[in-house]
Amino acid sequence: MGLEQRSISHEAQLGRVKAKFHQQAKRFEEAEAELTGDVLDAYDEGFRDTLSQVAYAHPGMDITPFTVSNRVENG
Repeated sequence: MGLEQRSISHEAQLGRVKAKFHQQAKRFEEAEAELTGDVLDAYDEGFRDTLSQVAYAHPGMDITPFTVSNRVENG
């Protein structure tokens, strides 16, 4: 096999490896998004359960300011 033919063969192999890498990266991103969603759902459910327990233990307490999406800033 000549030098030119080997170069073409290596280019083709490199192209296949790059395509495989991009497919794996895409699958990783999809799995990451799914797992992140699962974790956020579990956190949200746990927070809601905890908040309902607080409301039960302290019936007069206003729990409306407490949500998962709120963020404490500057203390």
